[in-house]
Amino acid sequence: MRARALAVPALLIVVGCGQPAAPSLPAEIGTLAVPSGPHWFRVARTEPVAASAGEGTLRIWGLPEGTERRAIDLGDRIIDALAISPDGTIVVAGDHSGGLTAWNTASGDVLFDRRLARYPGLLAFSPDGSKLAIVVQGDPIQIVSPQGSPITRLGAAVGGTWAIAFSRDGARVATGDGDGGVRVHDARTGQVVAENRDLLMVPLAVAFTADSASVIVGSGDKVLTFIDATTGRTIRQLERTAQPVWFIDVSPDGRSMATMFMKAESMLDPDHVLVTDIESGDTRVDWLPVAFPAGGGWTSDGRLTMAVHAHDGLRLWQVH
Repeated sequence: MRARALAVPALLIVVGCGQPAAPSLPAEIGTLAVPSGPHWFRVARTEPVAASAGEGTLRIWGLPEGTERRAIDLGDRIIDALAISPDGTIVVAGDHSGGLTAWNTASGDVLFDRRLARYPGLLAFSPDGSKLAIVVQGDPIQIVSPQGSPITRLGAAVGGTWAIAFSRDGARVATGDGDGGVRVHDARTGQVVAENRDLLMVPLAVAFTADSASVIVGSGDKVLTFIDATTGRTIRQLERTAQPVWFIDVSPDGRSMATMFMKAESMLDPDHVLVTDIESGDTRVDWLPVAFPAGGGWTSDGRLTMAVHAHDGLRLWQVH
């Protein structure tokens, strides 16, 4: 997903004798004022920090006030993947020429800088911040430490890997692969411990449930599937959706999941973002953003924050 700079209005409304009332959601909460153009945007999971990249600059933001904490010149690098560690201390960016760099967000110091065979399509931190997955299509997936030290490699799937996610405990990593398979790997050894081949089309998004027992998969066949992370068996499927899901994120308490849909007939246009009760499958929030989202996700306080492209920067929305 992509990003921009921020002035955030107050969200609480004073009613009657001074008791604050919760705002109706979704609600716009501010604007990150950056130059117009495509941007990436990532939110740290446990700290009020975010990162954006685009138009030659990597920016670190303090949330919710939107203070720009640091700006790093990227020169002419075209960013293809961006990730921020759960605690917001490390940001990693990969560019179209195969460059991969990690920075300390507080100091701006480079933690590691390397050249890949091709550009990275996906980057993902484990929830505890101890591992970083680097997906370069056609090559084995690299699992490294935040300082870039090798931990293990996962086998390169036929058709590449389209989605990747770590379990909450960081012990396993799930991949949605181009051959239609969903695989669960041991994040320390790289060994495949479970596999599912029931999907009719390529998996586009994966996420673990909070207890790490199941993997939720969104695929091109427009069905959300729950897979047992130990056996690979299909547990259940939700009702078919109008469009395919390409982003899934489970809330910190494990009760809800956010899903972002892809408009298959016009991929640059926005489609719905839903917040769904995992147990019942009931929709709690159905939001259609006015423009394509640049990124976002759940934070540890149970809020779902997303950034949407606009003419004056990135508009921040609290969706849940």
